[in-house]
Amino acid sequence: MRVKVTEIYTMEQLLPIVAQLTNRFVSCESTSVTYERARYLMEAVIYCIAHFYEAEEKEELMSASIVSAEKAYQLGYENVIQKVRKVQESYNELIGSFCHYGNRNYRDTVEKALPAFFLYYDPRFAPMENIITMDYPLFGLNMELCGIDMIEQYVNAISREQQYLKRYPIDFVVEKLRSYHPTYEGEFFNIKEILDLQLSLL
Repeated sequence: MRVKVTEIYTMEQLLPIVAQLTNRFVSCESTSVTYERARYLMEAVIYCIAHFYEAEEKEELMSASIVSAEKAYQLGYENVIQKVRKVQESYNELIGSFCHYGNRNYRDTVEKALPAFFLYYDPRFAPMENIITMDYPLFGLNMELCGIDMIEQYVNAISREQQYLKRYPIDFVVEKLRSYHPTYEGEFFNIKEILDLQLSLL
């Protein structure tokens, strides 16, 4: 996240929110909270507040002087929830015409791992977690992103890649992949990169 929340609010302003979140966590888990868990929940609070300040309309209409840390957290949390819904819609559009070209890693990442993210993502207690490893390699990603921000970037990148690959017949892409590596189905490489490489040799 680009916004530095700790430069907007003091720890004294953030700690009450963490305390409230901790109480909710304890009631859900029925366990005591360690120092490490408390720090983890502080990260969750900071992540959501950053989302509030990264919404352009909020930056234009409100300032830190009139928005309490608690309100910024709640509105930021709601922004995270909205982004999850938006990214899930993008994923649903992607999967409707997704083609893995026979590559198992591509298939498993898009058809299994990404749905697992939406199933297990916890925007309340762990909004900064990626949940999945995103084994299918994509280039040009901002690796500083995390949580739903990283998944949004990842889904969008795969969607753009799919649009590019659909310029060519499936059999043509598969032929080029097999020409590059006879057992391409089990390899962990980026399909677009290999296709571009093979096309450059024509």
